Amino acid sequence: MAMLTKSAGLADTGFWDRLWSRVSGRPRLSEGERAHPFDVHTTPSGSGVSAESALRLSAVWGCVGLRSATVSSLPLHVRDNQKRLVKDEPLYRLLHDAPNADMTSSEWLEMQIASVDLWGNGYSMIEREGKRIVSLIPLAPDRVTMRRRSDGHLVYELQKKGSTEEISADDILHFKGFTLDGLIGLSPIQYAAETMGGLMDANLAASREWRNGLKVGGFLKTGAQTLTVDQRDRLRTSLGNFGLAENAGKWMVLEAGLEPASSQGIRMNPHDAQLLESRYFGIEEICRAFRVPPPLIGHTDKASSWASSLDGLNRGFLTYSLRPTLVRMEQAMRRKLMTPEERQRFEIRFAFEGMLRADVAARASFYSTMLQNGVFSRNYVRGLEELPDVEGGDELTVQLNLTPLDQLGDGNAAPVPKKETT
Repeated sequence: MAMLTKSAGLADTGFWDRLWSRVSGRPRLSEGERAHPFDVHTTPSGSGVSAESALRLSAVWGCVGLRSATVSSLPLHVRDNQKRLVKDEPLYRLLHDAPNADMTSSEWLEMQIASVDLWGNGYSMIEREGKRIVSLIPLAPDRVTMRRRSDGHLVYELQKKGSTEEISADDILHFKGFTLDGLIGLSPIQYAAETMGGLMDANLAASREWRNGLKVGGFLKTGAQTLTVDQRDRLRTSLGNFGLAENAGKWMVLEAGLEPASSQGIRMNPHDAQLLESRYFGIEEICRAFRVPPPLIGHTDKASSWASSLDGLNRGFLTYSLRPTLVRMEQAMRRKLMTPEERQRFEIRFAFEGMLRADVAARASFYSTMLQNGVFSRNYVRGLEELPDVEGGDELTVQLNLTPLDQLGDGNAAPVPKKETT
């Protein structure tokens, strides 16, 4: 039996879906399809929201800058099965010191996290000499297209001036943000574009109010007289000059019987339009998209439900915002930068205790607890503090009062006396 098919054309809704996916990105990747990077999203109000324009919002700048700078400050280590640093391994020097000739490890990590937060994906090309990895070259995420070929293999297409270079998936280290299919990271800018566009519009409206010196527009009465075209043009020019902010507080002369008419009820002031409230709420919406506590970017609210202490904010930020991202990055590096045999011998880990370096009291308390319970040795702690080892410092010790009762004296522990009753 013959099957009816619809011809593809402008009337086909699927055509517009496919066109839109090429412009704004694709949430999932099927065989034979391409996932283009996020470019720009146009809101109903006409604002174009892109990664670059979103960064002009202080809240976006604060969230992306905080996450990327914090991650870049964490030490990135390669350890063996005994949790010892393997500083003689080339991969350790590559990740801990300099991934390429132009960047330090901190600069490379900062760029990758910023790319993930803005475009949803961070890419680096893996350069090898034989089987040894010698360099990680970061790629601009807005120039990389991901494609799944009809045979199921993944390839990356790097857009250059007038040409496209196809790169095998084995040669790309790909960091992803939140994903629906495990292949493509979704851009927070794209999916929060309506909120960001609204905040851009609110900022623009506020700047216009200030540019006009907070003076509202209105009407002029001419009575029965009708102005000529030339008179109207000259009057508009005079009114335009009078409306400049630097002319606030000055007087304007009305001639030929002109009288001002009230504009009350015609134009809303910023308070009636809830301009300030919408700008305030937009900041919290952006923080929610990046999972950053608002107080950490300088946005305070007496009615905030966030933790009241800075220590609680830092724990929440590390647990719910940074740790999921860091775990994905660790696993991606382990899968792409290590052979199956090396994965059995080594692991790549961020040193979370690096976040304690700015807090002396918290760091001292943490070290004390780990030493007294036999988790860390003294030389391990000295290494974290960038101090040399000492003789006998590799032994694990515990407090005497934590020794089991059957190991005290001859093993015959005295019974615990019972409380006498009267």
